Amino acid sequence: MSPLATRLTAAALAAALGGTLLSPTPANAAGAALPALSAAPAVAPAAAVSSDFGYVITFPKHVQRGGSLVYSVKVRNRKARGQHYVALIGDFSKRFRKIRVVSKPRSVKCSVKGRGLSCWITSLDKGDSTTVRIRAWAGSRRGTATAAFGVIVTSDADADIRKLRKEIKRKIKASTRIR
Repeated sequence: MSPLATRLTAAALAAALGGTLLSPTPANAAGAALPALSAAPAVAPAAAVSSDFGYVITFPKHVQRGGSLVYSVKVRNRKARGQHYVALIGDFSKRFRKIRVVSKPRSVKCSVKGRGLSCWITSLDKGDSTTVRIRAWAGSRRGTATAAFGVIVTSDADADIRKLRKEIKRKIKASTRIR
C-alpha cells in the first residue's frame, strides 16, 4: 500500500471512530529540524473506544539498522466525567531487539515482557492528558518493523489488565522502515 493510501486510510478510520486526525508533531509544526536518521515522524490515531477520549501515536518513518526509535503515545480525556482508567497495550514485531519505557508520569505503571508492553494509566479526569514514551531498538536486518497499539477505557479501578488485554478489538499498527 502506498504511503498516501495508508495516510488516507488512517484519516478515514480516525474520522469514522471520532478519534484524532493525523497531525504533525509540535516540533514539526514549529519548523524545527529533525535528526538525519528519522524523516518526518508518522502519526497514527489509536483505536478510539469512545469519542470522549483521544489517542495520538507519533513515531519516525525510518530508522537505521541497529538504531533506536521512540514511540510517543498521548491519551486525553476530552469529555468523560469522573475518573477513568486506560489500559495501553503494545505488541512489537520480531524486527525489534529490545523495548523500554523511557518516560511516563508517576501515576502510570508499565511493564515490558519480551516484546510486549502493558501500561495502566490511572486517574484520567475530564480534560486530563498523559504521555508515555517507549524506546524500541531495531534489529540488524532491513525490512519493516511494526508495533501494534491498543487501548481500552474503564471506570473500574480494580480491573485486571490481563483480562482487559483480551477485550481489545482494534489495534493500530505503526510501521517503520529499517534501512
